[in-house]
Amino acid sequence: MKNTLRLIAAAAVLAMAVPASAQGGMGGGMGGQQMSPEQRIARQKEMLFKDITLSADQSAKADTIMMQGMRKQMEMMQAARGGGGDMGAMREQMQKLNTDRNNALKALLTTDEQKKKFDENVANMPQGRRGGI
Repeated sequence: MKNTLRLIAAAAVLAMAVPASAQGGMGGGMGGQQMSPEQRIARQKEMLFKDITLSADQSAKADTIMMQGMRKQMEMMQAARGGGGDMGAMREQMQKLNTDRNNALKALLTTDEQKKKFDENVANMPQGRRGGI
């Protein structure tokens, strides 16, 4: 009887854990681990520049732009946490930061075809994360 109860309890725990894990409820991204800033930038870059070939110079400049944007976002988030800031205002600032960053990244591209593909990639990013991960 005790073994049956243990088996039922274990099955119940697994039944609750699997959907939570599938929905990202276990720490998000990369096997339940938080992504490092470098990993986040690589992931964003992969999505934003999908099917776009960058030169080494363009890639290095894109990394710099993206790291600067991430630093600004982290500063804003820390300030909001410390001061209990207005979430609506912070969201607007974050959207402006993302738009400015995307404009700077798009300016690195040399052909209209690349710029068009970049716009498509931004539009195809997950809802609520247009250019930000």
